[in-house]
Amino acid sequence: MNANRNAMKQPSQDDLTNVLGDAGSAHHEYEQVTLGGKRDEQWSAFYAAYTLGRIGDFAAPSDLTQWLEEAPAGENWAALAASYVLSRLGEH
Repeated sequence: MNANRNAMKQPSQDDLTNVLGDAGSAHHEYEQVTLGGKRDEQWSAFYAAYTLGRIGDFAAPSDLTQWLEEAPAGENWAALAASYVLSRLGEH
C-alpha cells in the first residue's frame, strides 16, 4: 500500500453502503444499455472503479475488487459488502 492510501480516510459504513448501492444501479444500466442485457463477468472491477471514483483512493483497486467478490450475498448486499470491505481494510 502506498503512502497516499495509508493517509486516506476510511469511508464510513453508511457512505460505502450508499456508494455501492449507486454502483449497482450504474452497473445494471451498463449491462442493459452497453452490453445489451448480457451479464458482466468483471462486475467487481466496475464496482471498485465506481466506488473509488466517488469516495477516493481508500484501497488498492485490485484489493477492493477482490473484497467485493468475496463479500457475502444477501438481501442488502451493499450493506453486507460495505461491512466486509471495512473489516478487510482494518486488517491492512
